[in-house]
Amino acid sequence: MSAHPPLATQAEPDARPVAGDTRAAYVVTLFFICFAFSYLDRQIVSILVQPIKQSLALTDTQIGLLQGLSFTMCYATAGVFVARLVDRANRVKLIAACIAIWAISTMACGFASNFSELLIARAGTAIAEAALSPAALSIFSDIFAPRRVARASSVFMLGPYVGGGVALFGGGMLLSAAHGAGGTWLAAHGMEPWQAVFVAVGMPGLALAALVAFTVREPLRLETLDRATHVGDVVPSLRDVLIELFVRNCFCLPYFAAYVALITLFYSHAAWFPTLLMRHFHLAPKMVGQLAAPAYMIGGTLGIACAGMLATRVTDESTLRKVLGFSACAVATLVPAAIAMPLVSDSTVALVLYGICAFTASIAMGLAPVPLQIAVPNRMRGRSLALLVFMTNAISGGVGPLAVGALNERLGHGGNSLGVALALTGGLSALIGAALYAVAMMRVPVRPVAHRLVSE
Repeated sequence: MSAHPPLATQAEPDARPVAGDTRAAYVVTLFFICFAFSYLDRQIVSILVQPIKQSLALTDTQIGLLQGLSFTMCYATAGVFVARLVDRANRVKLIAACIAIWAISTMACGFASNFSELLIARAGTAIAEAALSPAALSIFSDIFAPRRVARASSVFMLGPYVGGGVALFGGGMLLSAAHGAGGTWLAAHGMEPWQAVFVAVGMPGLALAALVAFTVREPLRLETLDRATHVGDVVPSLRDVLIELFVRNCFCLPYFAAYVALITLFYSHAAWFPTLLMRHFHLAPKMVGQLAAPAYMIGGTLGIACAGMLATRVTDESTLRKVLGFSACAVATLVPAAIAMPLVSDSTVALVLYGICAFTASIAMGLAPVPLQIAVPNRMRGRSLALLVFMTNAISGGVGPLAVGALNERLGHGGNSLGVALALTGGLSALIGAALYAVAMMRVPVRPVAHRLVSE
């Protein structure tokens, strides 16, 4: 006899929390903080490029590999393997374990003495970080109604901007402090300042892992009645997931490709804009952090807030089409700023344009997971989100930073060659992304079938 409860009827109330549920708000807030720390650990390299390059005698292509292809390929590949666990296992325990692993791996970067050791430690961080997004976003779909999923996810998607901003600002300050008062002590123990920064930013992750493990409960999995062909512990095959995504939901292919293009720009800016400020405008790392972090964080936060406000203007039935339409408009406005930002001759103008890029990109990024959260059945959701993560990281994270570094070397490091490389990569990515988002929106029916809920 099955241990699972019977399917709920349409008349039964939604089992998910109401708007004022403080427990749900706590879960969203905690996962947002975890996501911010994952990006802090991930992007701290961007402020440490120059000292790492000098210490380990690396080329720009190796730096591009370190920040891009090697990291993101590990991140993306691991996401495919952990996605099945997201669809069938305890997601909270999975998140807690992975946070602890990535924290330890980030600290291990501080003990690397050559490129290979640093690459391996960064791979550990990447592999462990792969579980957080699909698991957290899957949980949100079980505790919020469709239009509230968009708002909860937009808060979660603040993580890259807060974490990336802290990496710039805090990383610059930590590096400066390590060079100053702590420099003598570090030198006596055979550690360089950039290594100390890795250890410092990795340690808080251990406390976050404990918080998740002991204060968050795994929610009841919910499903849509009209799509509930797999009930209980039976998990659909990967073939079923691919059919669901690319046959039944014809908007998914251009939507996936649009997000890949957008994240190519995001990774390119995150990896190389701080270096552009140091090389082209001759700013010290501490100054780069103090100037770039506020532009990045304010722009990203305002964009995510805008995404949340836009989400309040939709109904459960119109969410999918309107979310894709909002994203298309946001990425279209990103194109001119992405081209101009690396090419201007004034650092203040470059920083303002950087903030505008963060603002427009974050609107689309804040809404990015929503289509899969509301259009895909529960037991397919983790692998669907992981597939999106795989594509964006395997392609975007690999191609973006590496392309900028390689183009810069091809242009011969003359004048503002880094800016030209960044403008070419970012501008083309934004243009392609805007067009594909528009195509995805046009492939969504005007009035999708409303979801009815069942508990597994």
